[in-house]
Amino acid sequence: MKFKMSEKSLFATLLRAPWWVSFLVMLAVALVAGALLPDAYKIAGMLGAFPFLVIGIMAAWRQRNAISPERIEQLTDQARSMVWRDFSILVEEALRQQGFEVSRLSSGPADFQIEKNGRITLVSAKRWKAATVGAEHLRELLAARESQQAFSCTCMSLGIFSQSAIDLASQNPIQLLGPANIAQLMHDGANALNP
Repeated sequence: MKFKMSEKSLFATLLRAPWWVSFLVMLAVALVAGALLPDAYKIAGMLGAFPFLVIGIMAAWRQRNAISPERIEQLTDQARSMVWRDFSILVEEALRQQGFEVSRLSSGPADFQIEKNGRITLVSAKRWKAATVGAEHLRELLAARESQQAFSCTCMSLGIFSQSAIDLASQNPIQLLGPANIAQLMHDGANALNP
């Protein structure tokens, strides 16, 4: 059985926060325990801050290649001005850098078929400039996934996913990638092409 942490838990929140926040929480817990607990329990109480050190290290590791909000905005503006050929080259290279085998698809709602560890994912990327992506496109992507016996699908857009699209994705093996995800792909793809 696979354990899934609640998105609202303290540890999940700290994993999403900047890494230094966990270190501040660790310091606060250790200082409070050292100041308020009787001498016999001070060390044990201060060691209670250790999980926050671990979470801080995990958050720092996850955030090591994250890009700044300003850079995300620059990259999304750049993506909006790109033609499909240039955009697809960056996305394709970024996916390869993540260890996927990438194949371009010429028809249907998916633009790429990516494979890693024997699992196939269909990726829809041509609607990256669409203002809104609705559930109908995701239904077409799901139908293609079933017909090609793929494990999951991914849809990327710089625009907004409609509420019906979000609901459909939450109930099916669909990953929705928004502006921050696309900016990270562009960043990684550009770094791979221009080392």
